[in-house]
Order: sequence, then C-alpha cells, then structure tokens
Amino acid sequence: MKDEVIKFISEVVKPWETLNRQLSAPFSMNPAINDFITTASALTLAIKHLPEATLKIKPEILAQESQSYEIISDLADSLKHGKLRNPDRECKITVSSIFERNQDAKVRFLRNGISIFHKTHKKIDFMECAMESAIFIATKLDIRSDWKPKIFNNC
Repeated sequence: MKDEVIKFISEVVKPWETLNRQLSAPFSMNPAINDFITTASALTLAIKHLPEATLKIKPEILAQESQSYEIISDLADSLKHGKLRNPDRECKITVSSIFERNQDAKVRFLRNGISIFHKTHKKIDFMECAMESAIFIATKLDIRSDWKPKIFNNC
C-alpha cells in the first residue's frame, strides 16, 4: 500500500469517521473549546497538508479547484495563525447541538454539529465540508478506496 493511502486512511478517514460517530452521541459541550473542536482542528490540518506532504501539490492550486478545500485551507490557516493577511479568508469553528421539535413541543436530539463561520462563505457544516474536501484530495492523490462517508443523524 502506498504511503499516501496509509496517511489518508489514518489521518483523514479514521478521524473523520470517529468524529462523525462522536457527534451523534447526545453530549452537551462548551461551544468554543472541547474535544470535538480539537479533533476537527487536527482533521482540518491533515486535509489541507496531506497533498503537499505526499505529492508536493500546493494548497493554493487545490483551493482554486474545490470550494470545500478552499474553506478547509482557510480554516487551517485561521486555526494556525489567527488573523490572516486577507481577512476575507478568516474562519472560526464552534459546536452546537441540533434538535428537532414536533408540534407538541417535544424535542429530539439529532446530532451535535460543528459549524465553520467563514468571512466570505458564511456558515458551513464542518463535517460536510471536510467530507467533500477529503474525497477531493483522495481523487487528486489517486487514492482508490471503498470509503463512502455518510453523516450520522439520529433520524
């Protein structure tokens, strides 16, 4: 198995699947800092840097080809550096619980969600964006797998 495949599975697929499963559990978290944010931050950095680390593909090139990768790249830079030279690229992430309410005012937990708040692209679901970016970089790295990510929802 090629090194980039092993790195992709261990640094992207496994953390994404683990985080997805954890977000489906009914936990209440501090929205600003928690284990979900820590895991999402590491996953963000892995997605951004894997193509460069394995095949020397510059993130700036990939960002022009995929909006989800562009957002992940901006988030990685924001997490790492805080304020960016171009403030339109700045982002932050938070966690919130997502509930469904019926007509009788009964609520049901669906999942915890991680949101990216991007200055240009506004509010984005982190798991969807990370999933799209991961599939994009897998294609760029010519990684063929049977990974078919699906975001868990307690529906």
